[in-house]
Amino acid sequence: MQVGSREFVSVLGFLTLAPLAPVGLGNGNGFDNLGANLTAYAVSANGAVVAGYDANQYFVWTPSSGVQAIGGTSPQSGLAGGKPSLSFDGTRLCGTVLNAPLNQQQIGLYDVGTGTWLPLGGLGTVIDGSASSGWGISGDGSTLVGLGWVPGAQAHAITWRQDTGIVDLGTTVPNRSTRANAADFDGDTVVGWQDGATGFRQGAVWVNGVQTLIDIDGSPASEAGAVSADGNWVVGSGPASNGFQPWRWSATTGAESLGHLNPSWRGAATAISADGSVIVGFDRPFPGPATFGRGFVWTEATGMLDLTDLAIAQGIDLGGAVLALPLAISADGRTIVGSARGAGVFGFRLTLPEEPYGYTAYGTGLSPTNDMVLGGVGTPVLGGSLVLATSNATPGAVLLAASLGSAQVPLFGGVALIDPFSLVGTFAVATVGGTATFNGPIPSIPSLAGVPFYFQSFGGDITKPEGLALSNGLSAVIRR
Repeated sequence: MQVGSREFVSVLGFLTLAPLAPVGLGNGNGFDNLGANLTAYAVSANGAVVAGYDANQYFVWTPSSGVQAIGGTSPQSGLAGGKPSLSFDGTRLCGTVLNAPLNQQQIGLYDVGTGTWLPLGGLGTVIDGSASSGWGISGDGSTLVGLGWVPGAQAHAITWRQDTGIVDLGTTVPNRSTRANAADFDGDTVVGWQDGATGFRQGAVWVNGVQTLIDIDGSPASEAGAVSADGNWVVGSGPASNGFQPWRWSATTGAESLGHLNPSWRGAATAISADGSVIVGFDRPFPGPATFGRGFVWTEATGMLDLTDLAIAQGIDLGGAVLALPLAISADGRTIVGSARGAGVFGFRLTLPEEPYGYTAYGTGLSPTNDMVLGGVGTPVLGGSLVLATSNATPGAVLLAASLGSAQVPLFGGVALIDPFSLVGTFAVATVGGTATFNGPIPSIPSLAGVPFYFQSFGGDITKPEGLALSNGLSAVIRR
């Protein structure tokens, strides 16, 4: 989402002084580096259990136990396809595992409590040692989905349940393959892809075994990767016909393109919250690895936001990492897992605040003391008010500076926490009590919604080494 300089300046252009009591500061939530060369690919409904893989096998992670290797066949091994997927309660995992007596890779069910794998079979054909592979599990853990090999080196989408065993979902295009990638909570709705006659993968939905193909403005959409718990919303990767934008689809509304972080990149939506309100995915340069791009989070209220920028705006310390490849999201839409890049590539778990809008403090402007404190009131909304207050200031003029980015720049014995290259400012007068207030209308400009703005206060203080006091930084994310 792009914000022009005129729009940015307009946020501050109407600021007026108004009395306001000192306010408290928000606090961000957590970020976990799960380990180098790990791909986090699944998360439980409450965000407490994460699953993924390394080059050899799957792992399960919890805050108390850390990373625990659990066997299975990693897709990075080159021995079989598949990916880990967790039930909502985090007790069952779908993946691919070696059936040792038969020497076949098969779709498998892992019981997290007992630490045991159960190979589940295939459709009777084995290709390069693989009979089937696991790609997804329903929220209630009853239904596993994936693909099984059939004669002619073709694959068919499959489901497995205790009472039915493996069920072949077939293909609607003769001599072409299909695959199931994910299922809704009870397993009645399954999503994935159907190869077309030309080999192009088109997004597909099976409801009680009946297939529907997904179009965007009359052109086939690329594969579907995830579905909401109620089965109403499906998301996937963009085809050339919509400029490679990620999309969401429902039977009622049809398909909707979600946009780009960079219009020259290619995007995919990889996961969706239980109610369908929060979508995550990535946008990346092509060709090149997906970890060279940047992750996004999308809601109706904000459109597409850069996930890294949003996390920083919420006061979360990422240690300089870029959240490049989000791959799963918890049921409530708050916990996101995937791959990040920093010094190398590593698995991550990010937990956002319950309300990903509003004011959040970050950093310390003047160490070791931070006497001057900048805070905000309420939730900034388009057409509403931007309300900021600097407390513990020396009576007199206080500068409120604002920017489109955060920074860490040494300044007068402290740290400037906002980007000097997109900086504007306004003055207020601190009262005898040490409070300077800033209160002004937020223009109803749609492109301002969801964009993080960054603020810091500067004021004279003869007790400081350089005669200048610097507040903490404060981010503000405006809601529609």
